[in-house]
Amino acid sequence: MNNMASDICTPCGWTSVLISCLSFGSFAVPIKSKRARECNVDPLVFQSYKTFVCLISSFLTLPLFNKEFYFTPWGIISGLFWVPAGVAAIYAVQNAGLAVSQGIWSSVIVIVSFAWGIGFFHEQVRSRGMAAFAVLVMILGLWGMSFFSEEIEDTQDKTSEQGIDSSVHSSATDEDNSTIDLTGTGTGTFHEIGNETTTSSLGYEGVDAADEFFDEYPSLENYHHSSIIKRRLGISAAIFNGVWGGSIMVPMQFAPAQASGSGYVVSFAIGASIITLLLWAIRFATLLYQSDMNISRSLNALPSLHLRTMWLPGGIAGTLWSIGNIASMISVHNLGEGIGYSLTQSSMLVSGCWGIFFFQEVKSKNMKIKWLLSALVTLIGILLLSYEHK
Repeated sequence: MNNMASDICTPCGWTSVLISCLSFGSFAVPIKSKRARECNVDPLVFQSYKTFVCLISSFLTLPLFNKEFYFTPWGIISGLFWVPAGVAAIYAVQNAGLAVSQGIWSSVIVIVSFAWGIGFFHEQVRSRGMAAFAVLVMILGLWGMSFFSEEIEDTQDKTSEQGIDSSVHSSATDEDNSTIDLTGTGTGTFHEIGNETTTSSLGYEGVDAADEFFDEYPSLENYHHSSIIKRRLGISAAIFNGVWGGSIMVPMQFAPAQASGSGYVVSFAIGASIITLLLWAIRFATLLYQSDMNISRSLNALPSLHLRTMWLPGGIAGTLWSIGNIASMISVHNLGEGIGYSLTQSSMLVSGCWGIFFFQEVKSKNMKIKWLLSALVTLIGILLLSYEHK
């Protein structure tokens, strides 16, 4: 493990945490444009945009931080952690939603990075018990922000977001303003299937109503079960991102001194590029095997890059992520893995503000108040953890 004590700058670490939070919390904003969402970009494609911008911007940091080019193989190990985790993160957002996914992986990353920093690297804190308590407070706040930043949407909005044709699911009411009750609450949803319009005022409740409805329209039952499976897979991907991605900065601790902090950026970017190309090669090899070694068919089966639509939002998102990544390296270099990288997960404060106050994803005043209270809990955790830094 390198000896970094001689060039530690604590104020630089705190400034980097702030920059990292602002960048990580904003990088997904360009992807929420209508055209970008309609593309339904493959997770590996989106990750490739991030990797490409990360590689280009990494060489710009050399003159910016007055560094000479130095490559350490530890960057490949970091890439091995980051790229699969990044692909999983995108898949999680697409299937479980941004708020829930980021809340899950941020909480897990805080636990993983804190365990590495305090448990393995024995980074100095005033009190391990109080530091652990501060991390717990942060996790509770992050979970609360995740939970209270997502409202239950009506069927029309939900299916539209997932690209389901409105002729399969649409929300309305019949001439008696009555609907099919699938929840036992006395309300339900009117469905239009193909060209056939159906209404019902069945008096069933709960499971009986759902069974009756799905017996009549089995295609909707398949959709319902498929949605549950996708959500569970998305949540699993978010957990994987937290567990696996929580170790992204660990290899930097073993790198030579000249390849630490901002000096690690180039090694990280090169390593990430190698792993990204490797994943594309594995993807192509899998398609080649499935197509009985038909090269042309395998190439055509690879996901589209959507360059015309994605070059601008993908480039901006990649740039913001790269800035956050560089700042997080500097924060870990100066504050340590346990505190530095844990604090960067407070980026959910920023992404939550974007979603609630700019995109108006939460309409309920009650939910907004609960989100703000959760944000306050997170801030208390941040202040406690900051105080414990020694």
